[in-house]
Amino acid sequence: MELFYILGVSVNCSWVRTVSAFIIAVAVQSAVMCCAQQMGTAVSTFLEFPVSAHTAALGGNTVSFIGSDQMFAFSNPASLGAVSHNQINLNYSVYMYHTGYTSAAYTYKFSENDVFMGGFQAAMYGNMKSYDASGTEIGTVSANDFAFTATYSRLLNRYFSIGATLKPVINSYGGYTSFSLGGDVGVMFHDTVSLVNVGLVLQNFGGRIAGPHDAVLASEWMPLNLALGVTKRLKKAPLAFHLTLQNLQSWNDKSVGLMIGRKFIIGMDIIPKSDRFWIGLSYNFDRGLTLGNPTVMSLSGLSFGGGARLYMLRLGVGVAFYSTSAVTAHFSLAMDVNWFKKKI
Repeated sequence: MELFYILGVSVNCSWVRTVSAFIIAVAVQSAVMCCAQQMGTAVSTFLEFPVSAHTAALGGNTVSFIGSDQMFAFSNPASLGAVSHNQINLNYSVYMYHTGYTSAAYTYKFSENDVFMGGFQAAMYGNMKSYDASGTEIGTVSANDFAFTATYSRLLNRYFSIGATLKPVINSYGGYTSFSLGGDVGVMFHDTVSLVNVGLVLQNFGGRIAGPHDAVLASEWMPLNLALGVTKRLKKAPLAFHLTLQNLQSWNDKSVGLMIGRKFIIGMDIIPKSDRFWIGLSYNFDRGLTLGNPTVMSLSGLSFGGGARLYMLRLGVGVAFYSTSAVTAHFSLAMDVNWFKKKI
């Protein structure tokens, strides 16, 4: 059997050709969608919100992490292959006054190589006063975003996995409703010997397909994001280090240094082999540079959190600093349904 070496490991050539074709498809899709989506304004930016305490603690978009938390598949669907069967995850985030964000997911494993996850994301922006054309108050309206996700991941061999997500989105603002359709595609390389993971993903390609009949809508696209990440675990210490480069499809900042700096998310985890708990810390440079106040000392971009496993439950809390006045708390509750079967 023909073999050659990639990153110091031997890989079957047929699998390499499959993965290479998938990566090329992602790159071509990224180039095409980049040209189109940068021409419009972003819609459904709530899709970029962190979906769990752990994802929030690691900066919100870690695409190379493989662990027990299936919510990382919202960042890279190829990471779903390592998740166990029958896992349920519920999350809620407290944003500003009377606003919040929630997400949930269920994972079903068809075989050792094939995994499906169904889930949703929802952002609630609270109630606002409504006025007619003359300025008379006529009541209140609410604003909400909803996204349903269907993710499939396949483990190709011991080194590579691929995945894809379909995202129907509903935006409801007062009496106006619009519909969007998008998706993610990703690939993951994982070496259990060197404990290195490399993830590549194209997130949120797609856009609005229907809107209010009485409104003129410009072409609006989802917040496209081409991201590349690396995770390295240490063999003799319960540490994992994460590096993510995001928005690689966009290089239009006036300052070269600022443009490059915005790409990085760095983070680290303390995770023992038993996976009984985790402690995470990260810094999102794009968030810090965009939302931070240069004249005031700010923690914008910083995130941290922790979690623990208690029997069939996994609990997590994450804290993210967005601006000098906006601190977000993320709460997660995950359950292993298989635990009940073992007790019966």
